Amino acid sequence: MEDFNLNNLNKKISKDSKYITLILDMQWKIICGNKKALSVLKYTKEELLSMTVFNLISSDEKRAVINQLKNFNSEEFHFNTFYCTKDSLKFPVEVSFIPMELNSNKIILNLIRDITLELQREEEIETLASIVEYSEDAILSKDLNDIITSWNKGAEKLYGYKKDEIIGTHISKLIPDETIGDVEIILDKTKKGIEIYHHETTRLTKSGKKILVSICISPIYNREKKIIGASAIARDISDKKSKEKQLKEKYEELSAIYEELASTEEELRSNYIELEKAKIEAENANIAKANFLANMSHEIRTPLNGIIGTIDLISLMEIRECTRPYLEILRNSSTHLLDITNNILDISKIESGKIELHMKVFDLKNMLDTFIREISYACSNKNIKFTYFIDPLIPSELIGDELKLKQILINLFNNSLKFTKKGHILFKVKKISQVNEKVILEFSIEDTGTGIKEKFKKQIFKRFVYQQVPQNEYYSTTGLGLLISKELVKIMNGDIWFESAENIGSTFSFTAEFLLYFNKAVDSKLMPEDTVPHTLNKNILIVEDNEINMQIACGMLKKLGYNFLSAYNGNQALKILETMSVDLILMDIQMPELNGLETTKIIRKNELHEKCHMPIIAMTAYAMPGDRELCIEGGMDDYISKPFDIYILKNILQRFL
Repeated sequence: MEDFNLNNLNKKISKDSKYITLILDMQWKIICGNKKALSVLKYTKEELLSMTVFNLISSDEKRAVINQLKNFNSEEFHFNTFYCTKDSLKFPVEVSFIPMELNSNKIILNLIRDITLELQREEEIETLASIVEYSEDAILSKDLNDIITSWNKGAEKLYGYKKDEIIGTHISKLIPDETIGDVEIILDKTKKGIEIYHHETTRLTKSGKKILVSICISPIYNREKKIIGASAIARDISDKKSKEKQLKEKYEELSAIYEELASTEEELRSNYIELEKAKIEAENANIAKANFLANMSHEIRTPLNGIIGTIDLISLMEIRECTRPYLEILRNSSTHLLDITNNILDISKIESGKIELHMKVFDLKNMLDTFIREISYACSNKNIKFTYFIDPLIPSELIGDELKLKQILINLFNNSLKFTKKGHILFKVKKISQVNEKVILEFSIEDTGTGIKEKFKKQIFKRFVYQQVPQNEYYSTTGLGLLISKELVKIMNGDIWFESAENIGSTFSFTAEFLLYFNKAVDSKLMPEDTVPHTLNKNILIVEDNEINMQIACGMLKKLGYNFLSAYNGNQALKILETMSVDLILMDIQMPELNGLETTKIIRKNELHEKCHMPIIAMTAYAMPGDRELCIEGGMDDYISKPFDIYILKNILQRFL
């Protein structure tokens, strides 16, 4: 035990300033401490001198420390524990309790060293060692004599040696004879501080197998920055090299194919020119077809508008009752001609994907009654028995596209009638299901006609099949009708099918979905002749270059009770608008001098200054896909296609006036 006087003790404390230093009496009471003790423990001098050393020890360590110091006498004690600061911050320390004498009195020197950073470094080293140990890559180290000093599990897996088998042996154990010289050069470089990255070479496993590896080698330094060895990280690249070889072979194979393809380049270039020429010809043909259909539609619809409009106006007059059947014949014939036109246009719409339903309320039973009368009359002319069954559970008023439904029925009936020479035709309608506001109906037409040959059944609904089979086959003239029917059934959320046997007959059936109509309000089409709407103060400008269509439009407006003005081209219409008050314009599209779209553009431009909006309704015989959109994009408010009846005109006028 050392004996110090007070001066020597102060020097001792000052000298050991890297430590937290406390002087204790034999009852472990603090009698002195250095500045570091005050700064680290955060107690004042007075607070510290009122405490024992056990007050500084962490509560969960205190009992163990007391037990350890129980036999403290003349020997030094050194151990690790935890001290606490005044604000309860716990930190690890290495402590020494050294017995001493001061002026012949026994005291205890308590040296305390904070080891937080050391423990953190040890933990980091352990973590790094664990990462190295369990890495998939083979990691090893060697000294300057090329003796292996460390070996991880990745190295065990790659080379096959266990750690206790390989550590202490020469690195040459892993190197094939043919690469020894290469390895010696690399090892000499690492001894000079040069790092080697991704060096591809061959190594030897415990079983004697040679493997391809990629190696990174780095020198190992001690604290004095002297090189004491090297570390190596190796990765097996045998699979990689095998795949590279396969890729190379594939590349060579593709190169050969490329050369073969290159030899036909001139031929392909020539073919491309021919294809480009054919493409242009096909596009021109499509444009010509579209123009032809549009012009044909316009040329047919224009006189039809005059015919149907005249029939409608006459039917609203007081005429002899015996005349009405003839008007009905005229109306039906005109409608049939319109149906033919629409049939051709439907093909164009189907090709462009623009066919759509026009949903409105209609009386199914009335439509079926009319259809049955028509086909019954047609059957009687050919001495064919006609029967029908209408499910009494089918609803009367529905919402759907009446015209498209009738179009399907007429197409199927015409097929049956054409190829039935004797026997009967049976027409049936039944309800399949009704859920909430939706109802599904099934329609079928059965005949005792010639039937369809087995080899043609798969082609029955294909496009333009009629061009591919002899004229005497069953469906050789039904390509358009059945194609259109199939597409119409599809957009009505239904299915179409048939059963047929040659020389026995056929049954064509389809389903269609409709909405139920619950509103029992009076149909807007019912307009008593003695009731003239209060529209006399509304002025409508008709812009139409065709004299007949002008007369029909004027007659309809007069019957509906509207005032009207007439213009035969866009320029005349603009002059009228300068001097007259107009509430709505019915605008033809194709006119001389200034057409309907150009006239509308000028009117809309003038409206920007006047801050008003004139309703403009397109009234045109153009009914091809996209014509309606063209009118709306051109500034018009709505569109009606010729021919139209007085009820269509009435409804659209009431909507805008």
